[in-house]
Amino acid sequence: MENGKIFTVALVITIIHFILTSVIGHYISVQIGTQMGEVVAARLLEASDNNPDKSEEETIRIYQNMKDKSDEILESWKIPSLLISLPVKPLMTPLLREVLQKQVNKVSAQEITKEQFQTRGNIINYLSNFLNSLSLGLMVFILLKIFDLNKKRT
Repeated sequence: MENGKIFTVALVITIIHFILTSVIGHYISVQIGTQMGEVVAARLLEASDNNPDKSEEETIRIYQNMKDKSDEILESWKIPSLLISLPVKPLMTPLLREVLQKQVNKVSAQEITKEQFQTRGNIINYLSNFLNSLSLGLMVFILLKIFDLNKKRT
């Protein structure tokens, strides 16, 4: 296989990977957000349920129930999220968390608006998806070059 074909295959795989991870990642985020919203809404309704004299124990139970259900939702999406983040996004996660935390701090300090935070978050997400897809494309390119060299030797 010639270099141009190898490069084209790697480029096509990179583009397809980027599109798929972006679309699937968005779908997963929407699903998690929707499910979490339902849990929070249900617990808020339960907490405000016509009894203004709810005990502190009852309030703690409602909060813990909400937290447990939220953790279950996150856990149920853990494997699909991990699969779309391969090959290198898991290695970038600590850095991404740090960058996003700095942005959260800026929102808290009212240095940026929530809309700016959301825009920056989207840019960071797409950039990390791009780097992840680019690394996959590079891996494919290198593997195809190795196979091509081995093929020429035999």
